[in-house]
Amino acid sequence: MDELHGLRTHETLKQAFRAEAGTVLRYLYFARIADIEGFPDRAQLFRDLAESGVCNAHGHLDFLKRIGDPDTDLPIGETDQNLIAAISSTTLEHTELYPLLAQTASSEGLLDIANWFETMAKTKKAHEEKLKKSLALLDLALQNEKALASEPAGAGRS
Repeated sequence: MDELHGLRTHETLKQAFRAEAGTVLRYLYFARIADIEGFPDRAQLFRDLAESGVCNAHGHLDFLKRIGDPDTDLPIGETDQNLIAAISSTTLEHTELYPLLAQTASSEGLLDIANWFETMAKTKKAHEEKLKKSLALLDLALQNEKALASEPAGAGRS
């Protein structure tokens, strides 16, 4: 564990990361709208600011990875760890989060929003499958790499 574990700073880093991530996505959305409305200079401003936010969020993650993923608390940093953390959060989104959000919207009579959340759950399920396949392929590649590294020099070659 890192010196951040159990400190308020750990929670504030998570909060800062989420704020930057949300800002980046809002700015990218705003850029798209500005493009549609014929304001390419404003669109570029939003894209530039979004890129700055990405750098900020990455800086937060550099500190957070000492303890783990800000959403799952699972280890992150190496690709296999990142895939496992992504699978975990994506699974939670499609099995718990989006179904609950859809249920809430439906109970309030907001069927268009409920349908949107149900679609998001299906999308997240597809993302989970892609991530799992990627992890399996990575594991296979790493196993093959280890097997090749353990062969004596010149073995198996003609």
